[in-house]
Amino acid sequence: MINCIIIDDEPLALQLLEDFVNKTPYLKLAGKFEEPLQALPLLKSIQVDLLFLDIKMPDISGIDFFKSLALKPEVIFTTAYSEFAIDGFELKAMDYLLKPVSFEKFLSACNRVREYLELKNNKPARDKDYFFINASHKLHKVFYDDILFLEGFKDYTKIHLASAQAPLVILHNLKYFEELLDPNEFIRIHRSYIISIRKVTTVSRKSVIIHSKELPVSDNYRDTLFAVVDLHAK
Repeated sequence: MINCIIIDDEPLALQLLEDFVNKTPYLKLAGKFEEPLQALPLLKSIQVDLLFLDIKMPDISGIDFFKSLALKPEVIFTTAYSEFAIDGFELKAMDYLLKPVSFEKFLSACNRVREYLELKNNKPARDKDYFFINASHKLHKVFYDDILFLEGFKDYTKIHLASAQAPLVILHNLKYFEELLDPNEFIRIHRSYIISIRKVTTVSRKSVIIHSKELPVSDNYRDTLFAVVDLHAK
């Protein structure tokens, strides 16, 4: 079971999400709150796996509240304001649901969380040089050494391969692949990109070049990138 908490200052939205949680067999509602600070004691006392968090609230925004947490559960942001989406994904949110939330989109987001947590909690030792992934209703065999970079588009990811002109389109976000891939070989450089460090041609403070493709490096990931580059340079 996935223990979850709902925080939303709108009673109707709170009730809707509670109904959705109760309809989802693998979710267990640990608590619901109209004010974020009211949830702190529960967050400190039990293991919370998933947080459904509204962004625009009177006293403190969902973004600022989530940033303040020492132990951060996985989070799905919910809001009526689409302009907050980028802020949500900068915090590595599992998903971002725009109100009014449909059960179909809610369930799709929760399924991704379940798959991610299963992968995270039962991650096998890497003893093969490939993995299989579902794309376009087919299982594709992907060799780690064939990956150039991964490009995220909210709910899905494009895997760019050296051996193929067209990328594989996968219905998982980038966070899923952060757990799947070796962090010493594959590194996130931007909210939209994970790169294979082996395939990098040049590195600068603002970008990297892989197979003549220039990809941006954001401030949030620059120090980690250069730490990995320094490790490979020794």
